[in-house]
Amino acid sequence: MSSQPIPPRPDGLHPVPLMPPRPDTLEVTDDLRPKASWSWYEALVVYIVAFLIAGLATLPLIRLMEPETDLTNIVLTTAAALVILGVLLLWLSTYHKGWLGVMRLPEPGTWRKEIGTGVLFALGLYPVMVIVVGGLLTYLLQAISGEPVKAPEQVGEHLPAIGTALTIVYAVVIAPVGEELFFRGVLFRSLRDRHGFWVGAVGSAIVFGLIHYIPGSAVDAALLMIVMFFTGVALCFLYERRGTIVAPLAAHVTFNVIGIVLILGLR
Repeated sequence: MSSQPIPPRPDGLHPVPLMPPRPDTLEVTDDLRPKASWSWYEALVVYIVAFLIAGLATLPLIRLMEPETDLTNIVLTTAAALVILGVLLLWLSTYHKGWLGVMRLPEPGTWRKEIGTGVLFALGLYPVMVIVVGGLLTYLLQAISGEPVKAPEQVGEHLPAIGTALTIVYAVVIAPVGEELFFRGVLFRSLRDRHGFWVGAVGSAIVFGLIHYIPGSAVDAALLMIVMFFTGVALCFLYERRGTIVAPLAAHVTFNVIGIVLILGLR
């Protein structure tokens, strides 16, 4: 006796298999991104250890160079930043080999778009942070403290030519790469994957603001750190929207280029 296909019942009780969706109609969501395999507290411990190693590594330079000069400060800052970056990369490549997939690079053919988006974002972000946020904070801090408030100088005023060149390289290349790797790629990513965007953005931005502390007047230091906090939140927002670490990196580079040009150009 041959079997005949049973037609579907009109009342819908006979299940009809659904056709699989076409590949071009599937929605790509952030859930497809590999989650960070490191925890936020592991990341902070590694960063603190890297900071301590950097301090030890720069001790010979302190003994060789003249103390308390702008050139010495930028040399030590650059050397320490390179050591910290090296320790972070060693940690990630040894214990978290899929880290590039977590942070995500642009798809082939989209690099220019992501870099351009980051550049345009920074062109709008810089005046908002410096003029709007910085201006409001200056007014509030002056009202609270009763004393003049001014953001501390981040570039030494008495640099020789080699010191100026090193400052530019540090501000435009070394600092953005190291800071985006850790604060957005490592710290924000781990918090974001476990606790959501706002916990990740605020948590990483707090630490981002703290590392911009410059000794001096407390209110001046607070002004810079709070502005950097809001800048960190904005860079997290860009990262969240674009989905690739290259976008906030390009924005950070552009942000620093604008700053260094204005600082050196207005002297």
